[in-house]
Amino acid sequence: MKNTFQKRVLILALFAGEIMMKSGAEIYRVEDTITRICRACRIDYVECFATTTGIFLSIDSGADESDMHTFIKRIQSTDIDLLKISKINHFSRVFTTTDLSVADGFEQLREISVAQSFNIFVRILGAMLVGAFLTPYYGGGISDMICAAVASGVSYCIELGIEKLHFPNFIRVFVSCAGCALLVFMLSAIGLGHSVSPVLVCATTIFMPGVAITNAARDMLSGDMLSGVARFMEALITAIAIAGGIGAMMKLWILFGGKMVTEDRTDYALVLFLLFGICTTLGFCILFNAPRKLIPIICAIGGVGMFSMAAGVTMEYGTIITAFIGSCIVAILAECSSRAGRDATTVFILPGIIPFVPGAAIYKTMENILYRDFASATSNGTETFAIAGSIAVALILIASITRLFTALLRKIENFLEK
Repeated sequence: MKNTFQKRVLILALFAGEIMMKSGAEIYRVEDTITRICRACRIDYVECFATTTGIFLSIDSGADESDMHTFIKRIQSTDIDLLKISKINHFSRVFTTTDLSVADGFEQLREISVAQSFNIFVRILGAMLVGAFLTPYYGGGISDMICAAVASGVSYCIELGIEKLHFPNFIRVFVSCAGCALLVFMLSAIGLGHSVSPVLVCATTIFMPGVAITNAARDMLSGDMLSGVARFMEALITAIAIAGGIGAMMKLWILFGGKMVTEDRTDYALVLFLLFGICTTLGFCILFNAPRKLIPIICAIGGVGMFSMAAGVTMEYGTIITAFIGSCIVAILAECSSRAGRDATTVFILPGIIPFVPGAAIYKTMENILYRDFASATSNGTETFAIAGSIAVALILIASITRLFTALLRKIENFLEK
């Protein structure tokens, strides 16, 4: 009977970890959640090892008559679903602090696993918001914002259509970015969109692997080298797909006599970037399926994040230093919101750091490679990893300080109670 109970706990913990991993949760959070669930069922020996492609779990109650159970769960596909991460975080708290049974736990996890995202029309609107309101950060004008919004919406529709045919992610991103580039060139040719490069950067931001690169850097700095390398390779393949799609259309467009329209940068009042950041973050909240009740807080954090980035650029701090400072600000706000709302920090951080991820640097690197300017490609590629590294260092630094401060407060409280 005890062995049967251990198996059920093992499967329950793996089910929770699988949902988290497929929803884009951090490796350490997945391992910690699985361990907490097992130990809440009085299983003393728990050894969990998670990667981006699988979860390995061994448990043993420690009794002489008990058997060790080991299970491997393969993770085949991942996406970002902040609502599921939030729900699993709440489930973990409830399961470890109440007498919730394993059977009831399974029922709750099944409900979480089928939690619905925003409907397709709202998600398309989210993609359009990202394309439109990220454009001013890169110097695009009003017509560029409209062009980026249309291109983002159409390319997202293409990606959704190809996804239903179960094509690999590389093919989906390649075709979607090719369609996006072609549409941007056509719209710029008729006068809608006066700066092709900013529009292309912003219209393809929903496909850019900036978050993946940042997470790879976080994993490596945290000691999860295997997961870090896996995420890096995933980001590299995605970047190649984006480069291939845009590059193919760019070559064809120039071959058939098309022109690459470029215009001077448009300047905006600094305070407007607070509004641009809120709207951009709202778009990512929709695409990442953030919990509805937390969207206003997340958007406020994202708005402050973009404002800090724009302020750093205005004061000429440099992209790397600006990304570090901005990420620290976002991380502090996210940690405070997480503690106040008792929710996962990832839910607040992920949409908020989007303005910092090196999308433009990735695009410039790809563009340099297409034009065989390998010296500039090396420089921009180095900048890409430097920005990602600065974001990762900022997030880890603030998280570490927060844990230290929380532990110190608990010790003080325990001391005062005695």
